[in-house]
Amino acid sequence: MSMFLGTVLSKGKVCINATNYIFNMDVMRAAAAVGVSVLDLGGLYKLTKEQLKLDQLMKDANILSIVGMGSDPGTSNIFSRYGVDLLDSAEEIHIRYGSSSSGVTFPFAIDTIIDEATKNAVAVQEGTVLEIPPLADEELTFFHEDVGAQKTYSIIHSELATLPDSFPELKTITYKDSWDPATIEKIKTLHSLGLLQTEPIEVLGENVSPRRQIVSLLQKLLVVKEEPIWGKDSLLVEVKGWKNGNKASVKLELLTDYQPKWKASATQYATAIPASIVAQMIINGEVTETGVKPPETCIDPKTFLAYLNQKNVNLHITYTETVTPNRETANWQAPRFVETEH
Repeated sequence: MSMFLGTVLSKGKVCINATNYIFNMDVMRAAAAVGVSVLDLGGLYKLTKEQLKLDQLMKDANILSIVGMGSDPGTSNIFSRYGVDLLDSAEEIHIRYGSSSSGVTFPFAIDTIIDEATKNAVAVQEGTVLEIPPLADEELTFFHEDVGAQKTYSIIHSELATLPDSFPELKTITYKDSWDPATIEKIKTLHSLGLLQTEPIEVLGENVSPRRQIVSLLQKLLVVKEEPIWGKDSLLVEVKGWKNGNKASVKLELLTDYQPKWKASATQYATAIPASIVAQMIINGEVTETGVKPPETCIDPKTFLAYLNQKNVNLHITYTETVTPNRETANWQAPRFVETEH
C-alpha cells in the first residue's frame, strides 16, 4: 500500500487525505517518503493523538501535516484561534454543529458516524480533560434562523485532541453536534444487538466482523434509498473571556447549503471548502510550518477567512462586550455588540 500511495502522492504538490480516518497514519508516512505536505479531515481524537507523534518524521522530510482540516475539525479550530486572538484572555470555547436536513442521513463516512455515536466523548471542564458518555449532555442550541433551534449532543471529536494543548489557559472546551433522532435510534438498536462490534465472530466456519458487514450493507442499501431532504448546516463557535476588563464573547457562525452543481450536501461542501483553501495556501507559500500541526497553530485566521468569504457561504461574526465596574461581579447583562455578515 505504501508504495502505491507514494506513487500517487509524488504526482502532486499537496495531498488532501479524504479517506476514512483509519488510514491517516499510512498516508502521512507515504507523504513523508515522497516529500509532499498532507492534510486530513480528522482522526476522531485518539488517532489524532497518535498522528501528532509523527512530528519529527514530517520535519525531517521538510513537509507539513495538518491534522483535521475539514469543517469540524478544521474551520472550527481556526474560528477558535480567531476568537482567542481577539480577546485579551479567553476562558471558554464552545463548538456546535447544527443541520436542518431531515431523514436518516449518513452525510460522511458511516464508520465515523457509528464511532461518534458509540465511543465516549471528550470535554474540558474546570481545566481538566474528561471522558463523558456518547450523545450525553443534551442541549438546545440556537443557531441562525435558517437552521433554527436544534438538540445537540456531546460526541468524540478531534478538536479536543489539540485545543487543550494549544490554549492551556482555557477552563472549558466543549463540542456538541445535532443528530437526526431516527439515525440515533437505529444506531443504538444495532449497537445493543452487538451488530457494531469490530471483533470477528465465527459464522459457518469463517471469522466475520459484524461491523464490517453492517457498514458494507448500509453503503449498498443507501444507494437505492430515497434521498433525504437536505437543508442548511451551521458551524457555530463561541469563545468567551475578557476584553478591556469586561466579560466578552466572540461568535463565528458559518452557514452552508446544498450545492446542486456538485450534488453535494451542506456538510460535504462545508468539509471540502476549507481543505481546498488550506491546500492552496500551502502551495502559495502562505503556510510555512513543517512537522505535524493542528489548524489553530499554523493557519492565519484572517487570511483563511478572506478566502472563505469568496466561497458560497454566509459567515456571521458577532462580538459582545459587557461593561461592568467590577470584574469579580461581572455578568452577561447589558451587552453591546456588533455583527458582521459576509
